[in-house]
Amino acid sequence: MKLHWLLSGILGALLFGLPANAGKLVSWDFQSQNNRLAFTTDEGVEPQVKLVDNPTRLVIELPGTTLDRTTVKEKYLGAIRGFRVGQSAEDRVSLVVEFAPGYTINIDQVKLESDADKRWTIDLPNPRIAPATRTATRSIPSAKINDDDRPVESNRLVRPIDPPNNPRSVTPNPQLNNSPNHSRDNSRDNNQVTTSSSYFKITRNGFFVSIDGDRRNRVRSRRDGDTITFDLEDVTLPQDLADRAITPNQYGVKEINFAQTSSSSAQITLQLAPNSPNWLATFSRIGGLILVPRGDLPVANDTEPIVRNKPTNPNNRKNSSTVTAIAVAHDNSRLIIRSDRNITTQTKFLRNGIYEITVPNAQLIEPFPNPQLKAGSPITQLRVRQEGSDVIFVVTTKLGARLGNAVQQSSSLIALPINVPTQTVVDRARDRLAQQPLTPSRNSRPLVVIDPGHGGQDPGTIGIGGVQEKNVILPIALDVAAELKKQGIEVRITRDRDYFVSLKGRTDFANKINADLFVSIHANAINLSRPDVNGLETYYYQNGRRLAETIHWNILNSVNIRNRNVRRARFYVLRHSKMPATLVEVGFLTGAEDSARLKKSNHRQQMAKAIARGILQYIRENKI
Repeated sequence: MKLHWLLSGILGALLFGLPANAGKLVSWDFQSQNNRLAFTTDEGVEPQVKLVDNPTRLVIELPGTTLDRTTVKEKYLGAIRGFRVGQSAEDRVSLVVEFAPGYTINIDQVKLESDADKRWTIDLPNPRIAPATRTATRSIPSAKINDDDRPVESNRLVRPIDPPNNPRSVTPNPQLNNSPNHSRDNSRDNNQVTTSSSYFKITRNGFFVSIDGDRRNRVRSRRDGDTITFDLEDVTLPQDLADRAITPNQYGVKEINFAQTSSSSAQITLQLAPNSPNWLATFSRIGGLILVPRGDLPVANDTEPIVRNKPTNPNNRKNSSTVTAIAVAHDNSRLIIRSDRNITTQTKFLRNGIYEITVPNAQLIEPFPNPQLKAGSPITQLRVRQEGSDVIFVVTTKLGARLGNAVQQSSSLIALPINVPTQTVVDRARDRLAQQPLTPSRNSRPLVVIDPGHGGQDPGTIGIGGVQEKNVILPIALDVAAELKKQGIEVRITRDRDYFVSLKGRTDFANKINADLFVSIHANAINLSRPDVNGLETYYYQNGRRLAETIHWNILNSVNIRNRNVRRARFYVLRHSKMPATLVEVGFLTGAEDSARLKKSNHRQQMAKAIARGILQYIRENKI
């Protein structure tokens, strides 16, 4: 039976004198999106809770407890800015929840549960703006959570606070817009203009504002010429944003003004370039406000800073060509290189969809414009560098896309055709893949970690009909492991039954055994009111891009599922894995199509074989 308490001064005083047994902090899990902290000790302990300021933070102290590791820190966006666990004294461990400046909570609304003083769950109220913080100390009574005596380590993924497609944040343009024709509401003429804020991010698809709110918050919009105003109900802006203006100079947006119009409402105004489309503002299901254009706009580049090395002979510059731009044609059919005169190019296929294009006896124009990659482009990455007297472009294509031979289209333009497979070719490839044996190309035994997410008391996504994510993905993961083992691949799995494993435990395990690859398997969700959203999403962070693309391509070519693309995300298991890592969302349990299919064992088996086939293809192509 579960019992709930509010922190009570009377009850805390009665229990404050109870002894606390010495022990160790076994595990913890802070779910910032749910304002919930769970932790486990191996012996009974009586936590002490304090709310302190400068900065505001909730401190949970565990007397007589030790931590056999260094301090662990996590950072988030939003009202809750961080969480850390550390040994604050020789016989005391502290768990600290840090709030954004100006935010606080009512400590008397903190709810607690415990099981024999060993397993604790603490639910925090939603943080709110407060004129001042206060300090309070309480001891916490224990309460039964469940009858399961197994140590609890939750593995809930900390989802990125970026929009659902998890775009990469980029640095705003540092140039201020000081045009005399620049328009701004006179009531905000005294706004402080800045180029950036910790609460504001530029993403690949628009902008993200880290403020409290959800789909229940009403957002009204109106456009007057080149100005769009969004009125937000029941929203309090953080002090870092209220009465501020940010100048992103991205996507046709010159300036964004923020204003707290009342104690319970706020206003965001976009100053647009003449050709900018309408914009939509909506709260994400995981928190924060998303601003996205209703029309097509170039997205933030997946490019790296241009590297310039000193030429071997500076005198040769006067006789060299100047490369002025590189871009993908609007119809995605060609990669175009522009220069001030005739140039030649040498294209070299490096590996696995990566090409190196050399322009000899050439230099980059100063400043060289960063290449723009649109959504859906067959080119996924462009890197540019000056190497001696040559200009080097390193081009990465999507799986299936290939660069053709360079063609001189004019005296100042060279084009390389981009060959993308037609649907007929894709269909034929699907038929071939269905009959292709799952065999690696060499006799060595690569080590692959398969990670079925969630488990135990963390069911993951709850989909249509109450289906739980943990019950769908475990059989898929087990089948993937079985398929790989048949082909001589050494496989380790983070869990083979229904129990908890922490995020840190998963990546620590893979790093400790020096795994070659890490593949995490999950099922997606958006909202039960959106059964129309279905499809495959595959994520990477840094060095797992090609692994993600290879698995994604194999699934699309052998499983009946919609394509929601390969995306970059800051999932914990991707950021903390030392080896190439990917996270596969095998479909939406809230989607009518995906949910129905994932309930069928033959569909799950097809998915498992496709994932295994992608892993094997990656191993072959990269000679792991």
